[in-house]
Amino acid sequence: MKWDINTQDNSVAMVGWHDGAAGQIQSWLDQGSDYRVACFINPCDEPLSIDTAKIRRDCKVFSYPTENTFKDKPLINAKDWAAILVDLNIKNVLVTTDNPYERSEQINQARKKGLRLINAIHPTVTIMAEVILHDNIILYPRTFVGYRTELFPGAIVISAHLDHHNVIKECATIDPGVVFAGNVTIGAFTRVHTGAVIKNRIKIGENSILGAGTVIIHDIPDHVTVVGVPGKVIKSRQSAGYGLDD
Repeated sequence: MKWDINTQDNSVAMVGWHDGAAGQIQSWLDQGSDYRVACFINPCDEPLSIDTAKIRRDCKVFSYPTENTFKDKPLINAKDWAAILVDLNIKNVLVTTDNPYERSEQINQARKKGLRLINAIHPTVTIMAEVILHDNIILYPRTFVGYRTELFPGAIVISAHLDHHNVIKECATIDPGVVFAGNVTIGAFTRVHTGAVIKNRIKIGENSILGAGTVIIHDIPDHVTVVGVPGKVIKSRQSAGYGLDD
């Protein structure tokens, strides 16, 4: 399929299409950054087919994609989307996919084609001195990133408070209202759900889930789900992949 997309040096392709993430991030980039979103990517060869009549939402202001468009921009349906972007001369990419393993795979796909992975940082974010931000970082409104914190590629922080010397590893996701004290490490592909609190000098393992409102006072191993006050391991998780029901 031939795509009629007007591209410039600051054009960005957003991998992902869900309005809860990609849609609102697109509004930050187009309204308050040096980048402009040229298209969205559905990393699948099959076009989307969404019957909005079957979707129950109290919120009436919500965007859904057609087969080839989303939010009045082209939607490219292709597993080999990175090669298509090279042909279109779109050099910048932001991966917004919620599943962290898919996000990591898509980030690597962009790298292999020499595409530039940008960061999306809302204007209300506070970033303190000597913070290290790698690529494809997404920081939502009102996020606080403390002194000498390091965020690795693919990390997403949604309106949370990260104090000093925190380390957030690859493709971890931190949800709204989370509070970390100093020297907290979050393992790759781990998700910390809304309102969780972690005291200082704690290490959380890879591919783990911290439930909403959990209070963590001890280190947490890899591949577990933790809930409660204080947090307790309630089950083990698979060593790879991501359970969408967790």
